[in-house]
Order: sequence, then structure tokens, then C-alpha cells
Amino acid sequence: METYKVSVIVAAYNIEKYIARCLDSILNQTYKNLEIIVVNDGSSDNTGEIIDKYSEKDIRIKVIHKENSGVSSARNKGLDMSTGDYIGFVDGDDTIEPDMYELLVSNAINYNADISHCGYKLIEGQEEILMHGTNQIIIQDRKKGILDLLDGSMVEPGIWNKVFKRSIIEGIRLDESIKINEDLLFNMLLFNKSSKSVFHDVTKYNYIKRDESATTSSLNNIRKITDPRNVYNKILEIFKNEEEILPYAKKMNIDRNINLYNILTLEGDIDFINLRNEIKEYIKSKQSEVKRNNLISKKTRIMMWGILYLPFIYNCIYKIYYCKKYKN
Repeated sequence: METYKVSVIVAAYNIEKYIARCLDSILNQTYKNLEIIVVNDGSSDNTGEIIDKYSEKDIRIKVIHKENSGVSSARNKGLDMSTGDYIGFVDGDDTIEPDMYELLVSNAINYNADISHCGYKLIEGQEEILMHGTNQIIIQDRKKGILDLLDGSMVEPGIWNKVFKRSIIEGIRLDESIKINEDLLFNMLLFNKSSKSVFHDVTKYNYIKRDESATTSSLNNIRKITDPRNVYNKILEIFKNEEEILPYAKKMNIDRNINLYNILTLEGDIDFINLRNEIKEYIKSKQSEVKRNNLISKKTRIMMWGILYLPFIYNCIYKIYYCKKYKN
């Protein structure tokens, strides 16, 4: 099995406190045939020096130093340099269990899958949450893989708990113009190209949530709303001619636009208010489409009605709900 090389791409930016434990977890893998490509995305702290020291200790580590231009650019640079039969990604402030790549590669080979993925553990402070840890093995043809990704209840839209066969990743790169949800779009392009994937629901990736993390910081710029909406529209475009998939993509689009609207009810800045009104108008334009889509839940239909016809009351109710759930 270890005749197959796995290229592990690690994007790193100002994570001097965490990069060592990340690299240790990769170097300690039971699967040894690894090419570890660490891309230092213009860090201003000691991240680059730490990475260089690790590369001196293990010849499997290749280091790229580049100007800061975002995680997608860093990952693409790693992809361009990779030579492995399979490609994997690890965020530089996370860790992986010792047998993650052994499991993923074994499943990819045994099930002849283009994509092999696993569950993960969400770690926030002292709290650990298994996502989901049922130990199920789920075989996905192209359609099921796409629908599971659109649903998002079990299959994680991140790219870090997976290995991708090189043949499906050729010619596909992350969209560097998108900073939020770029991994969802990248995944969708790859699952669309995949004829078979295998999901083993054991938690082998440790997603560590940090207060200062770019992915967990508070809503502080307009792109955290506009980028996801751009991604949802791109996904609709991908499947616009596929009758069996398009209704599910439309359902995801409506559900997630409502989620974005809910987030914006907590913001008082004029730019966010204008964007909230824009989403409201978008939801209004989809009323007839929603009536025809039996996949849209009753809860979603009620929320749409509240947003469109009782917005003041709806916004107040959501703010109360949010405070009770997250502030207590």
C-alpha cells in the first residue's frame, strides 16, 4: 500500500504557537510515504524559522516561502509543487491522529475511490465534540457524494479530512478571489468529477477552534457575507442542467441565504443593513421557486414568511434566540 505517495499540503500564516504540534502529528503518521509541503504565506512571526528547522530534520518536508496572499494561494502553490498519487491538506494550527492517512489511503485503494474522507473532532478549549464518530463506511457514487456535500449534515465541506486522487485534482485549483467558503466550492468541483468516494465516519482529524483564528473571528467585513453567496451561485451554475441535483442545490442556496440574513440581523452598520435588505429581496424573488421545491422544509418556509412579512418581529425573535443560545 505504501507504494502510493501522499502529498500533504500545509498552509501556514503566523502560527508559531501551533505549527510544531501540527508537523509532529504529520511526521508521526503510521503511513510513511509522505511528501509534506509546507507553504509559509508571508508570516511575520517565527513560523518560517520553525518550518525551516523541521525541514532540516526530515527530508520529506519541503518548504515554500512566499508573500502573503491568502490560504487558497498557499494551497495552490503547494498543489503546483506536489508529486503524490494522492493529495491531502492539513491546516497548520490543527493536528491529525497517527493513523489518519493509513486509513484514508487504505479505503481509497480497497474501494477504488477517487476521494477518501473521514470524520473529525472539534476542539474548543477543553471541550471535544465528535463529528460524528458512528464508525459507518458510506460508499458514494458521484450523485450521492454531491448530495451529501450539499446537505452538509455529515460530510464536512472542508478539504482537510480527505485525500484526493491526483487524476481528479488535475486542472482544478482553489479560487483565490474567494476568501470564505472557498473550500466548499473546491470540494464541489472535485466531487462533481469523482465517480466514487468513500466516507469512513471515524474521527481522525482534530479541528482546533481558536479565538484569534481567521475562520472563527467575529463578523468584521462584508466579504464574510458576499463570498459565501458568490460560492452558492457558482454551485447553482455548476448543476443548472442537472435535474436530479439542481433542486438540492437550490435548497442549500435558500437555507444558507436565510442563515446569512440571520447573521446580519445582529449587525447595525449601514453596509450590513443594506446587504440584509438585498438578501431579503433575493429571498422574495425565490418564493415561486420554493413553492415548487418539495425539499424545502416547513421551518424554512416559516422563516421566509417571517423575513418577508414580519421582518421587525422576526429580527427581534432571532436576536432573543441568539442571546439565549450563545450568550448564556
